[in-house]
Amino acid sequence: MTDPNAPRGALSLQNVLKYTVQHHDPNPDAAPKLETSDPERAQFLANALNAMTVDAAAALKAALVILNSEEASTDDQIESLDVIRSHIDDIDNAITLVKLGGTATLLRYITHSDSEVRESALNTVAEVAQNNVFCQNALISDKFLPALAKNLSHSTPNTVRCSLYAISSLIRNFQPGYEEFKRIKGIRSLIPCLKSTNLNVYVKTAFLIASLTSIEKSVRDDFVKEDVFPVLVENLKPVEDFDIKQETTLFALSSLSRESELKLSTEKREEILSKLEQIISKNKQSETCEDMVNYARNIVDNLSAH
Repeated sequence: MTDPNAPRGALSLQNVLKYTVQHHDPNPDAAPKLETSDPERAQFLANALNAMTVDAAAALKAALVILNSEEASTDDQIESLDVIRSHIDDIDNAITLVKLGGTATLLRYITHSDSEVRESALNTVAEVAQNNVFCQNALISDKFLPALAKNLSHSTPNTVRCSLYAISSLIRNFQPGYEEFKRIKGIRSLIPCLKSTNLNVYVKTAFLIASLTSIEKSVRDDFVKEDVFPVLVENLKPVEDFDIKQETTLFALSSLSRESELKLSTEKREEILSKLEQIISKNKQSETCEDMVNYARNIVDNLSAH
C-alpha cells in the first residue's frame, strides 16, 4: 500500500529529501524505491541540499530515489550524481552508498545513453572505489569491470577517459581487482587506448600501465605477454623539450622493460636505442625534461641488460 506521507505531485529533490529524512532508516537493507501515486516529471531544486539540513545518509538515499525513478529527467540524474559525489569523499559515506544499494544503480548509469550522465556516473564509481577496500570488493563483485572495459572502445573520448579513471581506482594497489581485470582480458582492452589520437586517453592509459607494472614482475610479465611494449614503442619520438605524451610513454617503457624478456630483434632494439639516445642528448640540459631523460636512461640500461 502506498505510504500516505510520501511526497505527491511534482517530484523534486526538496520533497524527496523531506520524505527521506522523515523515514530515514540508519541501517537500510535495500535500495530505496520511490513511492508516489501520480508522479509528474522529475525536477530538482538546485539549492535543495543547501536549504535543508540533512545527514549524509539521508542525502545519499534521496539522490538514489531520484536515480531509481523512471520520472527523473537528465538534469535530475546529473544533479543527483553531483549530490552523491559531494559526500563520497568521506570513506564512511562511500560505504553507506554501497549499503544503500547504490552499486546496482551506478552499474546502470555507467552505460547511460546521455554522455554527461554516463561520465558523471563513471567519475562517481572512481571516487567510490578510491582507496576503499569495502567498496572495491562490492564493485568487483557486482561486475563493474566488464562494463568499464567495454567502455574503453566507446566512440566518445571523455567516456573512455572516465572509464580509465574508474578502472584505475578498482585495480591499482588492489590485487583482487587486478586479477579480475586480467581474467576478463582487460589488459588487451587497453591497447586501442594506446592507439587513440586523443592525448588525454593516451596519457591516462600509459600512466596506468606504468603504475601497474612498476612494482610486481608478474604484472610486467602479464603486459609483456599481451605485446603492450611494441605498441608503446610506436609512440616513441625523439622530441626536443618537454612533451607529456613522450614522458608517459617513457615512464611506461621504463617500467615494462625492467627484468623483462622482450624478445626484440636486433634491428628493433637498435632503433629503440637510437631514439632514446637522441632524447637524452637533446634534453639532458633541461630541468623540465629531467624525468624524461631518467626514464630514457633506465630503458637503455634495461635493454642492455638483456
